[in-house]
Amino acid sequence: MFERSAGPARCPDYLRLAAIAGLFALPVVMLLFYSLSARGQAEPTLRAWRYLFAERRNFLSALASSLSYGFSAVIVAFVSCVLPAKAIARAHGSHTAAIEAVLLTPALLPSISFAIGIHQLFIRAGLVDTWVGVLLILSFVSYPYMLRALIASYESIDPAYEQCARNLGAGALRTFLRVELPFLLPGAAAGGSVVFLVAFSDYFLVFLVGGGIVPAFTSYLVPFIRSADYSIASALSIIFLLVPIGLFVLQDRALTLLLRRRGMSV
Repeated sequence: MFERSAGPARCPDYLRLAAIAGLFALPVVMLLFYSLSARGQAEPTLRAWRYLFAERRNFLSALASSLSYGFSAVIVAFVSCVLPAKAIARAHGSHTAAIEAVLLTPALLPSISFAIGIHQLFIRAGLVDTWVGVLLILSFVSYPYMLRALIASYESIDPAYEQCARNLGAGALRTFLRVELPFLLPGAAAGGSVVFLVAFSDYFLVFLVGGGIVPAFTSYLVPFIRSADYSIASALSIIFLLVPIGLFVLQDRALTLLLRRRGMSV
């Protein structure tokens, strides 16, 4: 009798998770290492962090500006995508897919090619070197992520809920706020996370439209990378990484708490 081969040994799940976690943690560890080092000095130093503390006014101004147009881009994308997302989700015509593809085009085209073309329009409209111009260009290139998330959310909502609210005398606004919005929140949070990340981390579009006048965290970071001052660049990169992560954690906690209060599963 031959014994059946047990086959190749499988890697335990915890080892796979550890490998994946290590893959993402290694760059962060390297950033922390470089932020505590300096050229020609073997011992750890806080020079980079002391510099950021001394220059905290300029640094925090750039960070606040990036946060402001990042959050604003999320709001603009949500408001502009609600009606198109609902129309596409409820439509059953043969042209629905084509319309959706056209609306998602900004996410498929190279942002550089698009920005160069629209830059001339912004010059004529007087939107160059303004915060509003930066907000508009970032909202336009990132709204497809919100649109796709809202379409998926509307497809999961039974139209009977809306009809019941209308039969009970609720208007369009109240129906949206009381019936549709709670179902849209998870999708809006997912799409908004991507929109914020795109807007917050963009450098080229902000520099092209903002002209170096509109403060940006990326515009503050890039010169240190070009100057090969890796200690300050690494310290800024750690902050650049921690800010979105912290905001996403707060968003997840707030969304979970809100949905539980409404008696919805999370």
